[in-house]
Amino acid sequence: MAGALETEDVTVMPAADVDPAGMGDYDLAVLGSGVYMGKVGDTIQTLVKTATALPPRIAFFTTHSNPDPDMWKNAFLKVHREVEKAGSTVVGEFECAGENTVTPVEMLLQLYQGDQEKVDAYLECARGHPNEEDEEAAQAFAKSLVV
Repeated sequence: MAGALETEDVTVMPAADVDPAGMGDYDLAVLGSGVYMGKVGDTIQTLVKTATALPPRIAFFTTHSNPDPDMWKNAFLKVHREVEKAGSTVVGEFECAGENTVTPVEMLLQLYQGDQEKVDAYLECARGHPNEEDEEAAQAFAKSLVV
């Protein structure tokens, strides 16, 4: 996404580097995270909770490795509520699959109660992602936010 905004007047930085006291100084914040066990990463949750003010417009992007939308579609729900409670508007959301290269198959088998077909579907869903098509869609999403 950052590459799509190179010609724009934007600041791109990891959430861990953002000063929560300065969040309200921006016109727009795009918060991104992988989905971990159905939740957004702690860094994003902490940033939103500790910010003294939020920008008027917020957008979300996420990657996930699960073929079941119920496992990831509500990952930003908690953060979404905090954003609205602060008076900000969610102006867009983007998601795409992202290959999971860290979770051992044994752990996946435990999560899916030994169902090898579900584990195989899980692994296949995100294999090779994000790919070129995902990257192009992410860039189009990013550009749509600054128009």
